[in-house]
Amino acid sequence: MNKIRMVLLNLLFLLIAVGCSEQPEPDIKRGTIEGRYAKDLSGDHFIMSEEDGAIIMSNHSGEDGIFDGLSSGDLIHITVEVILESYPAKTSIYELEFVEEGTEEDLPQDELDTLHELGWTFE
Repeated sequence: MNKIRMVLLNLLFLLIAVGCSEQPEPDIKRGTIEGRYAKDLSGDHFIMSEEDGAIIMSNHSGEDGIFDGLSSGDLIHITVEVILESYPAKTSIYELEFVEEGTEEDLPQDELDTLHELGWTFE
């Protein structure tokens, strides 16, 4: 009976030690998206991607002016972790790279029409 108590006591201590130990953080996979930039009059920043559609971007890069200097239609490349599946989709961006200048005519009109029906108005 004493041996069973010792085994159970050792298992309890082992479980406590494992439960209290620091677990390594999982590897976070980041992906990239390329698309056209658009800014809503309310201040929301969008990327319009052929593959992913309209996505609202929030800045998690640590750079305050990451969207400064961009114009509607500019081609950009962003780094993201997760895209929230809603319409429009939402994501946090960690890097933004300007690729080339564009104009409003470069934005997908069908996507703009749908967003306009939902209340967004673009510059």
